Amino acid sequence: MLQTDTWRSAAPPRISPGPWWSRHPGVLLPQVTLVLGILALLCGALAVGTYSYHKAEVRLAETSRFLHQLRAGPVADAFARVRAAWQAEDARQDALLARLAAAAGSARARVRRDHQLFVLETVEEYGLQPDIEVVRQFVVRLATCVRAGSCDRDVATAQLGPALWEFRDQHLAYFQFEYAGIDLDPYLATIAPRLTPPHVRSPGR
Repeated sequence: MLQTDTWRSAAPPRISPGPWWSRHPGVLLPQVTLVLGILALLCGALAVGTYSYHKAEVRLAETSRFLHQLRAGPVADAFARVRAAWQAEDARQDALLARLAAAAGSARARVRRDHQLFVLETVEEYGLQPDIEVVRQFVVRLATCVRAGSCDRDVATAQLGPALWEFRDQHLAYFQFEYAGIDLDPYLATIAPRLTPPHVRSPGR
């Protein structure tokens, strides 16, 4: 009897049936919640990264479409005709700009008016009105695309900024005369910040 009692006291404790996590739910629950939370964060980060990458790809593709318009098609043809016209008038424009730089006071105001008339006469002589309008509408469309976040502003600035601002400077007198109350500058500023002071030069130079 004594031996039997001794054997029973030395016997290992019985393990209740069932998995161990069913016996310790309070220990396991916080760990499972933590793991699920980490997995949710990882999945969310992956989804955001994939969406951002896709959006950047779409933005670059749309920007490339606008860049292509200045290489081929109606916009490119219009811009080429404008360039050719001002290249043909380089000598006359250079002479006027040299006079403007040397003049002062009322004389400078007269030379400035002479240059404005020169711009208007050149546009009329070469029939540039339709071509200028094509390029102006291109600027408005591109600015709208950049403002909406559908076009990449950095790419547009690097590829088009200087040329578009120079186009504006060359035709400023025409815009002021023909498009009174319509300012092209906000559209250009949306596409590319102005890095140099305003100046008047032909697009062909």
